Amino acid sequence: MNANPTNSISPNGLPLVFITVGALALILGTTFQAVNGTQVWRWVIVAGAALQFTGWVLYGRRMRGGRR
Repeated sequence: MNANPTNSISPNGLPLVFITVGALALILGTTFQAVNGTQVWRWVIVAGAALQFTGWVLYGRRMRGGRR
């Protein structure tokens, strides 16, 4: 019995890192944008969203074997 099956329900590995870091960047960027309104935080929000999207795409490919 394998303790870490390939078809696990929750993401793990690199997709989990991308999803987590992206979510943290979104939260921090949104908070700091609301507090001080500096333009750079908008780019942090965009980068966080892109990271999170990439993580979910990688997770979807792993779960479906790359099928469309």
